[in-house]
Amino acid sequence: MSVSTTYGAMQTTIAYELGGRSDLTTQIQNAIQTAIAKWERTRFYFNELNDTNGFSTTAGKEFYSAADYALIGTIVHIDKIHALVSNNRYTLEPRTWQYIEDYAVNPSVQAPPTGISDYSYYAETLRFYPIPDGVYPITISGTKRLTALASSGDSNAWTQDAEALIRCEAKLDLYLNVLKDDEQAAAMKVQIYGDPSDPHTVGYLSAIQGETFKRQAVPKVRATYF
Repeated sequence: MSVSTTYGAMQTTIAYELGGRSDLTTQIQNAIQTAIAKWERTRFYFNELNDTNGFSTTAGKEFYSAADYALIGTIVHIDKIHALVSNNRYTLEPRTWQYIEDYAVNPSVQAPPTGISDYSYYAETLRFYPIPDGVYPITISGTKRLTALASSGDSNAWTQDAEALIRCEAKLDLYLNVLKDDEQAAAMKVQIYGDPSDPHTVGYLSAIQGETFKRQAVPKVRATYF
């Protein structure tokens, strides 16, 4: 069950849980941002991306940056890219930037992005080869960074679905680096990761990861009749 809160409300809660430390406003804000930065590279159900027809290619255009596709700078990991060509979905082959740099010797080579086409991601830029010869919708699946929290009224999954994880991670950072309280820091680690000596003590991280797993389609063994 998610908690409905905001960036400002999380700061207030943390200050209260630290014993009414309203004097740590900047430190609490920094700790929340640090906590999000730590976990935003991890796959959870709420930061998965499936942007159907997120942008389209342009004839003769090889490189695509944030000017062409606003989400490109938020991508953490690409699972799959496919192009829609004549109502057929073709999965593109992931390549390193160096591979395409060496392979794409002729910039005049253009073709529809089909199953033999490649892509690479480098410097927040997507590159296709062969170069698309027309307009083709592109779908990207993977994980992404959420919009950064800035104003007190801002909210996203970090202040809702993962509120407890981020709140405890922020307090861990504060106990370690500001308050110098190793005992409380250890208590935060238990809340985040669980207690290795007690399998019944499940941390907030395991709870979110478990929900992520349950939301996925898990293959099951099906009985076969002979």
